[in-house]
Amino acid sequence: MMVRTLALLAALFLLSSAAAPAQTVTRISVTGQGSVSVTPDQALIRASIETNADRAAEAISKANTIYARAVDAVTGHGVARTDVTLDSYTFDYNPRPSPQPGQIAPSGRYGYIVARTFDVKVRNVNDAGPVVDALTGAGITTIGNVVFSSSNTTRARSEATARAMADARAKAEDLAKAAGLHIIGIEQINYQSYVQPPVPMMRMSLEAPMGMAVPTVLDSGGINVTESVNTTFLAAP
Repeated sequence: MMVRTLALLAALFLLSSAAAPAQTVTRISVTGQGSVSVTPDQALIRASIETNADRAAEAISKANTIYARAVDAVTGHGVARTDVTLDSYTFDYNPRPSPQPGQIAPSGRYGYIVARTFDVKVRNVNDAGPVVDALTGAGITTIGNVVFSSSNTTRARSEATARAMADARAKAEDLAKAAGLHIIGIEQINYQSYVQPPVPMMRMSLEAPMGMAVPTVLDSGGINVTESVNTTFLAAP
């Protein structure tokens, strides 16, 4: 009799459990962001040389001469030879158009044209301005860009990630509270990371004596390391 009673109670318990409504879970999707500013300690300078001549050998020789001068100039400012790297090299021919009678001869680069673009990594950020001056003094045609960066952003990324996750949870908890819910877990996290380099500002240094060139100074500012997390939280009453 005791066994039959226990079996009946167990059956009633299972029936009551099956009839009980399951807990309603609500998904709350938010995006959290965190940023940390880092002081740059190095710079990458992109420089270009473009020469032209009626003879191919002459155009190539001009470009090689300027490049050799540029390399000597930057290594003289402490840049390692291995930190001067090629980005692109092109060789082309642009025929010179014949002007019509009474017309002015067209201007531009004609004949054989050599174009070389290369990068110079400056590992001492304070030398960026002097290296730019050394390049232009060597006959570089164009300084295309100067990008400042940090050689180590690992710690900044970790801190920015923690801030992004805290921001996401705070947003989710505010939404859950407003809806009469509370956070019970996390379903999914999607992670994004990016570094925003500073835009260098060029300025003159202290006024130079008459007849002397004024050196270039590049003010770098800070680098923003930003982490973003798209997170789906689970909430329940």
